[in-house]
Amino acid sequence: MPVRTDAPTIVKLTDEERTTGVLSPSSLYDAVAAFHKDGVIVLANAIPIDVVDKLNERMMVDTDRIMAGTVMGVHWNQGIECGNISQVPPLVKGYLFPEIYANKPASTVLTQLLGPRPELHYVRSNTLIGHAPERQDVHRDIKGRHLPAPTAIAMNVCLIDAHAKNGSTEIWLGTHREQTLDDYVGLKSGDVKKSALEKRRQVRPPMQPDLPKGSLVLRDLRLWHAGMHNETDDIRVMLALVYTAAWYKNPLLPPWPKSIQAEIESLGAINNTWVGGTFYDDEEGKKDYLAIEFDGNFGTSLDDLMEA
Repeated sequence: MPVRTDAPTIVKLTDEERTTGVLSPSSLYDAVAAFHKDGVIVLANAIPIDVVDKLNERMMVDTDRIMAGTVMGVHWNQGIECGNISQVPPLVKGYLFPEIYANKPASTVLTQLLGPRPELHYVRSNTLIGHAPERQDVHRDIKGRHLPAPTAIAMNVCLIDAHAKNGSTEIWLGTHREQTLDDYVGLKSGDVKKSALEKRRQVRPPMQPDLPKGSLVLRDLRLWHAGMHNETDDIRVMLALVYTAAWYKNPLLPPWPKSIQAEIESLGAINNTWVGGTFYDDEEGKKDYLAIEFDGNFGTSLDDLMEA
Protein backbone atom coordinates (compact mmCIF):
# COMPACT_ATOMS: atom_id res chain seq x y z
CA MET A 1 0.00 0.00 0.00
CA PRO A 2 1.20 3.56 -0.67
CA VAL A 3 2.38 5.88 2.08
CA ARG A 4 -0.45 8.32 2.92
CA THR A 5 0.81 11.71 4.11
CA ASP A 6 0.59 15.25 2.80
CA ALA A 7 3.38 14.45 0.42
CA PRO A 8 3.48 12.72 -2.94
CA THR A 9 2.06 9.22 -2.82
CA ILE A 10 4.86 6.65 -2.96
CA VAL A 11 4.11 3.38 -4.71
CA LYS A 12 6.80 0.83 -3.83
CA LEU A 13 7.33 -1.48 -6.80
CA THR A 14 8.30 -5.10 -6.44
CA ASP A 15 11.37 -6.28 -8.32
CA GLU A 16 9.07 -8.07 -10.75
CA GLU A 17 7.01 -4.93 -11.38
CA ARG A 18 10.22 -2.99 -11.99
CA THR A 19 11.57 -5.54 -14.45
CA THR A 20 8.40 -6.30 -16.40
CA GLY A 21 6.54 -3.00 -16.12
CA VAL A 22 3.39 -4.97 -15.31
CA LEU A 23 2.01 -3.28 -12.20
CA SER A 24 -0.47 -4.95 -9.91
CA PRO A 25 -4.02 -3.57 -10.17
CA SER A 26 -3.65 -1.89 -6.76
CA SER A 27 -0.28 -0.30 -7.64
CA LEU A 28 -1.59 1.07 -10.92
CA TYR A 29 -4.81 2.32 -9.31
CA ASP A 30 -2.90 4.10 -6.54
CA ALA A 31 -0.48 5.70 -9.01
CA VAL A 32 -3.13 7.00 -11.40
CA ALA A 33 -5.50 8.19 -8.65
CA ALA A 34 -2.72 10.00 -6.77
CA PHE A 35 -1.43 11.66 -9.92
CA HIS A 36 -4.84 13.11 -10.75
CA LYS A 37 -5.28 14.29 -7.16
CA ASP A 38 -1.81 15.71 -6.49
CA GLY A 39 -0.20 16.21 -9.92
CA VAL A 40 2.73 14.00 -8.98
CA ILE A 41 3.48 10.37 -8.11
CA VAL A 42 6.64 8.61 -6.88
CA LEU A 43 7.49 5.10 -8.04
CA ALA A 44 10.05 3.67 -5.62
CA ASN A 45 12.38 0.82 -6.61
CA ALA A 46 11.81 1.81 -10.23
CA ILE A 47 15.47 1.80 -11.41
CA PRO A 48 18.35 -0.48 -10.37
CA ILE A 49 20.78 1.29 -8.05
CA ASP A 50 23.86 0.24 -10.03
CA VAL A 51 22.47 1.95 -13.14
CA VAL A 52 21.84 5.15 -11.20
CA ASP A 53 25.34 5.09 -9.72
CA LYS A 54 27.03 4.56 -13.09
CA LEU A 55 25.18 7.46 -14.65
CA ASN A 56 25.86 9.75 -11.70
CA GLU A 57 29.58 8.97 -11.79
CA ARG A 58 29.77 9.89 -15.48
CA MET A 59 27.66 13.03 -15.08
CA MET A 60 29.96 14.28 -12.31
CA VAL A 61 32.79 14.25 -14.86
CA ASP A 62 30.68 16.37 -17.23
CA THR A 63 29.65 18.72 -14.42
CA ASP A 64 33.34 19.33 -13.68
CA ARG A 65 33.83 20.30 -17.33
CA ILE A 66 30.93 22.74 -17.13
CA MET A 67 32.14 24.32 -13.89
CA ALA A 68 35.64 24.63 -15.35
CA GLY A 69 34.23 26.83 -18.12
CA THR A 70 35.14 24.53 -21.00
CA VAL A 71 31.54 24.10 -22.28
CA MET A 72 29.92 26.78 -24.44
CA GLY A 73 26.29 27.87 -24.13
CA VAL A 74 25.52 26.47 -20.67
CA HIS A 75 21.94 27.24 -19.55
CA TRP A 76 21.36 28.06 -15.87
CA ASN A 77 17.72 27.64 -14.86
CA GLN A 78 16.51 31.06 -13.60
CA GLY A 79 20.07 32.38 -13.56
CA ILE A 80 23.45 31.30 -12.20
CA GLU A 81 22.56 32.59 -8.72
CA CYS A 82 20.16 29.63 -8.29
CA GLY A 83 22.96 27.14 -8.97
CA ASN A 84 20.81 24.95 -11.21
CA ILE A 85 22.43 23.81 -14.47
CA SER A 86 20.28 22.45 -17.29
CA GLN A 87 22.82 19.72 -18.04
CA VAL A 88 22.49 17.25 -20.90
CA PRO A 89 23.12 13.67 -19.74
CA PRO A 90 25.86 11.70 -21.55
CA LEU A 91 24.59 10.93 -25.05
CA VAL A 92 27.19 8.27 -25.70
CA LYS A 93 27.19 4.51 -26.09
CA GLY A 94 27.15 2.67 -22.80
CA TYR A 95 25.08 5.29 -20.97
CA LEU A 96 21.71 5.08 -22.74
CA PHE A 97 20.34 2.81 -20.05
CA PRO A 98 16.95 1.34 -21.08
CA GLU A 99 16.13 1.15 -17.36
CA ILE A 100 15.95 4.96 -17.53
CA TYR A 101 15.27 6.00 -21.14
CA ALA A 102 12.77 3.19 -21.70
CA ASN A 103 11.56 2.64 -18.17
CA LYS A 104 8.74 0.11 -18.24
CA PRO A 105 6.85 0.98 -15.03
CA ALA A 106 6.89 4.68 -15.96
CA SER A 107 5.50 3.89 -19.40
CA THR A 108 2.72 1.79 -17.86
CA VAL A 109 1.55 4.75 -15.78
CA LEU A 110 2.15 7.33 -18.52
CA THR A 111 0.02 5.36 -20.96
CA GLN A 112 -2.92 5.51 -18.54
CA LEU A 113 -2.47 9.26 -18.14
CA LEU A 114 -1.51 10.41 -21.66
CA GLY A 115 -2.87 7.69 -23.92
CA PRO A 116 -1.12 5.18 -26.19
CA ARG A 117 2.58 5.50 -27.04
CA PRO A 118 3.67 8.58 -25.06
CA GLU A 119 6.32 10.65 -26.82
CA LEU A 120 9.70 11.65 -25.35
CA HIS A 121 10.38 15.26 -26.39
CA TYR A 122 12.91 16.54 -23.84
CA VAL A 123 16.06 15.02 -22.32
CA ARG A 124 18.13 17.08 -19.89
CA SER A 125 18.78 17.29 -16.15
CA ASN A 126 18.66 19.79 -13.32
CA THR A 127 22.12 19.68 -11.77
CA LEU A 128 22.09 21.55 -8.47
CA ILE A 129 25.43 22.70 -7.09
CA GLY A 130 25.91 23.38 -3.41
CA HIS A 131 25.55 26.66 -1.52
CA ALA A 132 24.05 28.79 -4.30
CA PRO A 133 22.72 32.08 -2.86
CA GLU A 134 19.23 32.07 -4.42
CA ARG A 135 16.24 29.75 -4.84
CA GLN A 136 13.97 29.66 -7.88
CA ASP A 137 10.70 31.52 -8.16
CA VAL A 138 7.62 29.30 -8.08
CA HIS A 139 6.48 28.49 -11.61
CA ARG A 140 4.86 25.96 -13.91
CA ASP A 141 6.64 24.56 -16.97
CA ILE A 142 3.72 24.95 -19.42
CA LYS A 143 3.02 28.58 -20.20
CA GLY A 144 -0.19 30.22 -21.38
CA ARG A 145 -3.48 28.36 -21.71
CA HIS A 146 -3.64 24.62 -21.34
CA LEU A 147 -6.18 21.86 -21.26
CA PRO A 148 -7.74 20.72 -17.93
CA ALA A 149 -6.10 17.31 -18.34
CA PRO A 150 -2.54 15.93 -18.45
CA THR A 151 -0.78 16.62 -21.74
CA ALA A 152 2.88 16.74 -20.69
CA ILE A 153 4.56 14.92 -17.82
CA ALA A 154 8.13 15.13 -16.54
CA MET A 155 9.89 11.97 -15.44
CA ASN A 156 12.43 13.06 -12.82
CA VAL A 157 15.14 10.76 -11.50
CA CYS A 158 17.47 11.90 -8.71
CA LEU A 159 20.86 10.21 -8.96
CA ILE A 160 21.45 10.41 -5.21
CA ASP A 161 19.03 10.38 -2.28
CA ALA A 162 17.19 13.71 -2.43
CA HIS A 163 15.79 15.62 0.53
CA ALA A 164 15.25 19.18 1.68
CA LYS A 165 18.87 19.70 2.75
CA ASN A 166 20.33 18.93 -0.70
CA GLY A 167 17.62 20.67 -2.69
CA SER A 168 14.67 18.38 -3.24
CA THR A 169 12.28 20.33 -5.48
CA GLU A 170 9.59 22.34 -3.74
CA ILE A 171 6.18 21.23 -5.01
CA TRP A 172 2.68 22.64 -4.48
CA LEU A 173 0.45 19.59 -4.53
CA GLY A 174 -2.86 19.87 -6.34
CA THR A 175 -2.04 23.10 -8.18
CA HIS A 176 -2.11 21.34 -11.55
CA ARG A 177 -5.91 21.46 -11.40
CA GLU A 178 -6.60 24.26 -8.93
CA GLN A 179 -5.35 27.35 -10.76
CA THR A 180 -6.53 30.11 -13.10
CA LEU A 181 -4.76 32.40 -15.57
CA ASP A 182 -5.12 35.20 -13.01
CA ASP A 183 -2.60 33.35 -10.82
CA TYR A 184 0.24 34.21 -13.23
CA VAL A 185 2.21 37.40 -13.83
CA GLY A 186 1.24 37.28 -17.52
CA LEU A 187 -0.74 35.21 -20.01
CA LYS A 188 2.41 33.74 -21.56
CA SER A 189 4.32 33.44 -18.28
CA GLY A 190 4.77 30.45 -16.03
CA ASP A 191 5.67 32.55 -12.96
CA VAL A 192 3.09 32.53 -10.17
CA LYS A 193 2.00 35.81 -8.55
CA LYS A 194 3.03 36.27 -4.92
CA SER A 195 -0.61 36.92 -3.99
CA ALA A 196 -1.66 33.59 -5.52
CA LEU A 197 1.10 31.79 -3.61
CA GLU A 198 -0.02 33.23 -0.28
CA LYS A 199 -3.63 32.31 -0.98
CA ARG A 200 -2.67 28.74 -1.90
CA ARG A 201 -0.38 28.43 1.12
CA GLN A 202 -3.43 28.72 3.38
CA VAL A 203 -5.07 25.77 1.58
CA ARG A 204 -2.14 23.41 1.10
CA PRO A 205 1.39 24.68 1.73
CA PRO A 206 4.37 23.56 -0.36
CA MET A 207 6.71 20.78 0.65
CA GLN A 208 9.99 19.12 -0.34
CA PRO A 209 9.72 15.33 -0.61
CA ASP A 210 12.31 12.76 0.40
CA LEU A 211 13.18 10.73 -2.69
CA PRO A 212 15.25 7.57 -2.29
CA LYS A 213 17.82 6.73 -4.95
CA GLY A 214 16.30 4.33 -7.46
CA SER A 215 12.92 6.02 -7.45
CA LEU A 216 11.36 8.09 -10.22
CA VAL A 217 8.86 10.91 -10.10
CA LEU A 218 6.11 11.61 -12.63
CA ARG A 219 5.08 15.29 -12.43
CA ASP A 220 2.36 17.12 -14.36
CA LEU A 221 3.97 20.13 -16.06
CA ARG A 222 1.06 22.29 -14.90
CA LEU A 223 2.10 21.79 -11.26
CA TRP A 224 3.62 24.73 -9.37
CA HIS A 225 7.18 24.00 -8.23
CA ALA A 226 10.57 25.60 -7.61
CA GLY A 227 14.23 24.66 -7.38
CA MET A 228 15.60 25.07 -3.86
CA HIS A 229 18.88 25.58 -2.02
CA ASN A 230 21.40 22.77 -1.85
CA GLU A 231 22.97 23.27 1.57
CA THR A 232 25.48 20.45 1.12
CA ASP A 233 28.78 20.09 -0.71
CA ASP A 234 27.37 17.29 -2.87
CA ILE A 235 26.12 18.02 -6.38
CA ARG A 236 22.57 16.69 -6.83
CA VAL A 237 21.62 15.63 -10.35
CA MET A 238 17.95 15.18 -11.21
CA LEU A 239 17.22 13.86 -14.69
CA ALA A 240 14.34 15.55 -16.50
CA LEU A 241 12.69 13.60 -19.33
CA VAL A 242 9.43 15.10 -20.60
CA TYR A 243 6.76 12.94 -22.23
CA THR A 244 3.73 14.31 -24.05
CA ALA A 245 0.55 12.77 -25.37
CA ALA A 246 0.90 11.64 -28.98
CA TRP A 247 -2.13 13.72 -30.01
CA TYR A 248 -0.76 16.85 -28.29
CA LYS A 249 1.71 17.62 -31.11
CA ASN A 250 4.55 19.08 -29.08
CA PRO A 251 7.02 20.71 -31.52
CA LEU A 252 10.22 19.85 -29.62
CA LEU A 253 12.44 17.36 -31.44
CA PRO A 254 15.26 16.12 -29.22
CA PRO A 255 18.69 16.42 -30.87
CA TRP A 256 20.78 13.25 -30.67
CA PRO A 257 24.28 12.42 -31.97
CA LYS A 258 24.27 10.24 -35.08
CA SER A 259 26.75 7.92 -33.36
CA ILE A 260 23.94 6.62 -31.12
CA GLN A 261 21.06 6.74 -33.63
CA ALA A 262 20.56 2.98 -33.67
CA GLU A 263 20.41 2.82 -29.88
CA ILE A 264 17.97 5.74 -29.68
CA GLU A 265 15.64 4.30 -32.31
CA SER A 266 15.54 0.95 -30.49
CA LEU A 267 14.47 2.39 -27.13
CA GLY A 268 10.81 3.02 -27.91
CA ALA A 269 10.13 -0.63 -28.70
CA ILE A 270 11.20 -1.63 -25.18
CA ASN A 271 8.41 0.22 -23.37
CA ASN A 272 6.06 1.16 -26.24
CA THR A 273 6.90 4.86 -26.37
CA TRP A 274 8.06 7.19 -29.14
CA VAL A 275 11.74 8.07 -28.87
CA GLY A 276 13.01 10.05 -31.84
CA GLY A 277 14.03 13.53 -32.91
CA THR A 278 16.82 14.90 -35.05
CA PHE A 279 20.33 13.50 -35.45
CA TYR A 280 23.45 15.62 -35.81
CA ASP A 281 26.96 14.72 -36.96
CA ASP A 282 29.19 14.30 -33.91
CA GLU A 283 32.14 12.58 -35.56
CA GLU A 284 35.62 13.94 -34.84
CA GLY A 285 34.33 16.13 -32.04
CA LYS A 286 32.24 18.34 -34.32
CA LYS A 287 29.62 18.95 -31.63
CA ASP A 288 29.62 18.49 -27.87
CA TYR A 289 26.33 17.11 -26.49
CA LEU A 290 26.81 19.30 -23.41
CA ALA A 291 26.46 22.36 -25.68
CA ILE A 292 23.04 21.37 -27.07
CA GLU A 293 20.89 24.50 -26.97
CA PHE A 294 18.20 24.68 -24.29
CA ASP A 295 14.58 24.72 -25.50
CA GLY A 296 11.72 24.50 -23.03
CA ASN A 297 8.73 24.82 -25.35
CA PHE A 298 6.33 22.32 -23.82
CA GLY A 299 3.30 23.69 -25.62
CA THR A 300 1.46 22.36 -28.62
CA SER A 301 1.77 23.18 -32.31
CA LEU A 302 -2.06 23.41 -32.25
CA ASP A 303 -1.89 26.94 -30.82
CA ASP A 304 -5.02 28.07 -32.64
CA LEU A 305 -7.03 25.46 -30.73
CA MET A 306 -5.43 26.27 -27.36
CA GLU A 307 -6.17 29.97 -27.74
CA ALA A 308 -9.85 29.47 -28.60
